[in-house]
Amino acid sequence: MAFAAWLPFLHAPLTSDESGFLLLSRHWRPGTSLYGDYWVDRPPLLIWLFSIAGHLTPTGAVVTAPAVKVMAATASGVSVLLSGVLAGLLGRGRAWPRVAAPAVALALLSSPFFGLPETDGEILAVPFVLLGVVLLVGTLRHPRGRRGLALAAGAGAAAMAAALVKQNAVDVFVLAAALLLTRRGRAAGLAGRAAAFVGGSLAVLGLGLAGAAVRGTSPRGIWDAVLVFRLEASAVIGTSSSPATPERMVHLATVFVTSGGAPLLALLVLLVLLDRSSGLAWPALGLVGWELFGVVMGGSYWWHYLTGLVPGLVLLVVLVAPVRRRALVTACLAYVLVVNALAWVHWTRLPPEVSPEAQVASYLRAHAAPSDGVVVAFGHPEIVADSGLSSPYPYLWSLPVRVRDPRLSGLEDVLAGPAAPRWLVVDGDSLDSWGLDAIAAQDYLVHHYGEQRTYGEWHVWERQVGADR
Repeated sequence: MAFAAWLPFLHAPLTSDESGFLLLSRHWRPGTSLYGDYWVDRPPLLIWLFSIAGHLTPTGAVVTAPAVKVMAATASGVSVLLSGVLAGLLGRGRAWPRVAAPAVALALLSSPFFGLPETDGEILAVPFVLLGVVLLVGTLRHPRGRRGLALAAGAGAAAMAAALVKQNAVDVFVLAAALLLTRRGRAAGLAGRAAAFVGGSLAVLGLGLAGAAVRGTSPRGIWDAVLVFRLEASAVIGTSSSPATPERMVHLATVFVTSGGAPLLALLVLLVLLDRSSGLAWPALGLVGWELFGVVMGGSYWWHYLTGLVPGLVLLVVLVAPVRRRALVTACLAYVLVVNALAWVHWTRLPPEVSPEAQVASYLRAHAAPSDGVVVAFGHPEIVADSGLSSPYPYLWSLPVRVRDPRLSGLEDVLAGPAAPRWLVVDGDSLDSWGLDAIAAQDYLVHHYGEQRTYGEWHVWERQVGADR
């Protein structure tokens, strides 16, 4: 059912992130930036996964890519299966958790409130997180011997794989650290399993970095993108973000409550605090705490951030299984299932719309030559991908521009250089936006480009014939 929930959206237009990641995966080779000639603040395994989808998608302009949606559908289905496995390990033979845990995963991973039908880092990281949790729980059942060491090594490998998909998806590391602290001095073979966990994670990290280096992405560049940049971006968002950011935060909180995710989470946390008989109570609460921290500190407050809470919710549901509390949790879970199913039905019936971004891309396909370049100021890489053109500017998303090129000197160099794009697509009446000093770049734009068409807030500019560089 979780896999099938994505099927009505196989031919839905790709979102900005989906188009951008697919575009990067196709151009990932030694180049001038992090991923070929483009830059994004994401780790390499995410781009590799989109490379798989890219091999199954025709080259050229990309408006839809069913393989991208199938990838998310597969991740969703595998996550539900792993939720059932986790419930089987911790449910002590009871049927209720073996039904409740997969039901929670099904409801939330199939919900538009949690990001469906967008294929992003969160949905692709969830199966790795749940696999790591399952393997960690398995080590508790096999504290000695080779099986315990193998399970611990596998958990470490899954933990690192999740982080190489989405850098803040370090849930398994958090859970492992909490287990180490709560069981220190009481669990047999703990040191050996901890060493195996670290070994498994380092092995996957080494493979990931080596594979990325072969394609021109250095370990230093990855570190800069996934950690240094995120710290810089948080500072920029905190000091100069637009009013849209707090508005999205309010919308995200509203969606979290409406979906039933917030009430369910609050209820489960309360019940676990009231009954801490399980040795996993505090580690599970630590896991959920980290996941909430990731949602809040994401900065941009997109709906798909909520997908990162699924592993913690599944683990809490499994731990809250006594008969006297089952009715309350079941009622809350029933609400979650119903409201998210209704949201899914509503989304499947929405009529298709031609967005202004799609209109811009269509105009470019009709009027541009294959050798033309295009720069979108700023963000919305789906315009670049759908146009079938390439961009000489490495930043396809808007946040890297605000953090790494706030004076737009890099953009000016591109516009005045030998690879100046014929087309420039601007969001709004000028290049000016929050966090940017666009005076010089805007002056260059109006003197060397002429505005051709307008679609909504998007303005299409074309380089004037004979314009000097």
